[in-house]
Amino acid sequence: MAKRAKMRFPQLLPDLLKKQMAGLGLAERLREVEIWRLWPEVVGPTVASRAQPLRIINGTLTVAVSSAAWMQELRFLTTMMKQKLNEQLGAELIKEIVLRPGTFKKNTEPVDDDEPAPPKVLGEQQKAFIAEQAAGIVDPETREAFVDLMTTSFERGRSRS
Repeated sequence: MAKRAKMRFPQLLPDLLKKQMAGLGLAERLREVEIWRLWPEVVGPTVASRAQPLRIINGTLTVAVSSAAWMQELRFLTTMMKQKLNEQLGAELIKEIVLRPGTFKKNTEPVDDDEPAPPKVLGEQQKAFIAEQAAGIVDPETREAFVDLMTTSFERGRSRS
């Protein structure tokens, strides 16, 4: 059995993953995924609220645009968008940008991953629903855990209220 080469220094996990992905031919696909993260920065918040990338296949980036007026406006900007995206990606991954009419979920408020939204206050109906659902659980520890889970779910807006 062949021995693995000894590492001189510990290596960072992202660096190791990049090396492995390059061997599998996935490095370019991983770089393409960066398009969705870079999009608002490259095109600006106004355009990003009206147009979003859908997919990239063989260097052709397809972008959904909310209206015909915006599509007409963006036709003049496709060359600039392509250059800026390729510059940010560090390689010429995008060869063409195709605009398509489409609908998408508009992100109207900025997402701050560091600060979660404050929990919602539960109404009496929600509290009663949780109590009713938990009533059939015999084990008190399991019932308490279930109630905590349901309460958190309702507070964070993941409920059927």
